[in-house]
Amino acid sequence: MLLLMATMFLCIGFEIAILYIDLQFDMLALPHRKSGGLVPEHVLAQFTTYYGVVTKNPYLLMFVLMTTLIGIIVENVYSLVPPWAGYSSLVLILLAMGGGIIKVIPSAQRLAADKDTLEDRSRMVYLMFPAHFFILICILLLAVAQSSWAL
Repeated sequence: MLLLMATMFLCIGFEIAILYIDLQFDMLALPHRKSGGLVPEHVLAQFTTYYGVVTKNPYLLMFVLMTTLIGIIVENVYSLVPPWAGYSSLVLILLAMGGGIIKVIPSAQRLAADKDTLEDRSRMVYLMFPAHFFILICILLLAVAQSSWAL
């Protein structure tokens, strides 16, 4: 039980750290979003470089997310946590993963390819911030749900 709990918290911490980095990049585009203009090419180049590296070898992040999901499933199957914590954790990790699969990963891959127009890339960059923020909220709520029963 202790090993499962430690693994879950390490995975959740890693996910929060990755989202922090993603949000730091998203902040580069926020001043341009407020003005309603396009993201300058030199700023988009940073996104292209970052997402080029991240999408080239995403296996560690996928492993961490799957480890978290499997840990939550194990908690539920073996009734290791209160039902409210187990099922809310399952919903939260599925929402976070769904947001990543539906919005973040396709946009990151397209930004890494650097083949879209400036307008399309700017739009994708602007839409990454709310997606990352939503996923961060889900992961933070997951951390609360996981830690509330453990205390």
